Formats: sequence, structure tokens, C-alpha cells
Amino acid sequence: MASCDEGLLTISIGVMVSPESGATELLKRYNTALNYAINKILRLNLKKIGEVHNALYRELREWFGLPSGVALDCYRDALANANAWRNNPKRGRRPRIKRLSMLLHQGLGYRVKEGYVEIIGGIRLRIIG
Repeated sequence: MASCDEGLLTISIGVMVSPESGATELLKRYNTALNYAINKILRLNLKKIGEVHNALYRELREWFGLPSGVALDCYRDALANANAWRNNPKRGRRPRIKRLSMLLHQGLGYRVKEGYVEIIGGIRLRIIG
């Protein structure tokens, strides 16, 4: 018997883009916001996406200046990192993201058009690899 998910694929893509000042500034704000969100999720012991949205969405938009789609992806990424840390039996220190990277969902956070990646919020980057 076939499952209802048969034939569906999830694809993750890593893309290298040309470094531009607007994009690196957004990456730095995203990284700061992500670390803030992870700490707040763990401090308040938030476990559901709705609770996280109510606690963080407005702060990510106003304090860190993230576009709406990027703010959604930021707190989703933070919740995933916090849950991974909680499920680790040898916890150690709290998670902290040091490397500049950004998790975005297609359509909500970015679009790919004609060799460029357009991040919601008006940033357009040329794909180089």
C-alpha cells in the first residue's frame, strides 16, 4: 500500500551569491536575531510554533529590522536549534550560532529569477555558485 507522501520530495539547496553590503548587513542582523531568539525560546521554555510566534515575531521585526518572511524563517530556525539542543542527552552549553548563514523558505523568504536570488525585503544577489 502506498503512503500519502509517496512521490513527494523535499529539496535543500545551498547557494553562493555575490557579497553585497545590504546582504551582509541583513546576514549580521539575522545572526544576532537568531541567537536572541534561541536564548528567549530556551529561557521561556517555548515549545510550540504559535507560542514562539506570539513571543518573538514583533521583536524580530521591530528590534532587528527583519522583513516579515525572514522573521518567520528566523524564529522557525531558532525553534529547530532549541529543540535539537533539548533533545541532546549531553547538552553542554546553550547553542550559539557563530557562522553567517540564513535559512529561508522558497516563496516566503526568497525567489530565484534569471540567475539572481531575490530576498524578500528588496535585496537582489547574483548567483555565483
